[in-house]
Amino acid sequence: MPLVVLAALVFVTFLVNGYLSNTYELAFFQNGFESIVALIVAGAFLLILSIINVTVGVLFKNAPTSLHNPKAVWMFTAVFCTSILFFTVWVYPFAEKASYINQLEKALTVAEAQQDDEEITVVFLRSEKNCFRTSTSNCHAVPYKNSFFVKNNLTVPKEVQVRIRAMDAEGSELEEVESVIMTLEPGELRLVETDETSERTSIWSRSSFETERRVSSYESIYQYRDVN
Repeated sequence: MPLVVLAALVFVTFLVNGYLSNTYELAFFQNGFESIVALIVAGAFLLILSIINVTVGVLFKNAPTSLHNPKAVWMFTAVFCTSILFFTVWVYPFAEKASYINQLEKALTVAEAQQDDEEITVVFLRSEKNCFRTSTSNCHAVPYKNSFFVKNNLTVPKEVQVRIRAMDAEGSELEEVESVIMTLEPGELRLVETDETSERTSIWSRSSFETERRVSSYESIYQYRDVN
């Protein structure tokens, strides 16, 4: 029964992933670099557990199975490493993609509400840490990832560049960054990309830039030109 439920969940998420990827023109799977990292992590656990199992098997060759059962350990290793690979290749990227699409929808709503006949609209969406335990000291060294979006409100494609001055809750400047030159189609909304934006990760895992403290407000200017 658990296998049937798991297969059903995978099938449903497969369909949903296909729909989201087609609707928002996103890649179905994470990129090659992230997949290689996932394989390395799963392979590292496989290697460590295999060495432990073989070593214990040699040292306790005649031990009863109640003390050491090599077959059970091999089965546990296979299930454990497969689970890690499944989570890092499928579950986590799917959740990240869904979160990114939710960001897109929020950013589009905010952009439409504040555009006020501007040619280009800059939207600040969130400043947060990617840390599972934000209440502990383990997360103090983790920087805040800041997501800004830019929308082309014109009826023709434009090459756009944005400069953002990020500030904290007290109004102190945290960082001033300049985006790369981005080509935006008419009405297109996309993440503001800077030199800090990682190209190794999939688009749904990226942020515009990082700061040591949370961004609470910002100032922005933009410039644009016709696409060559």
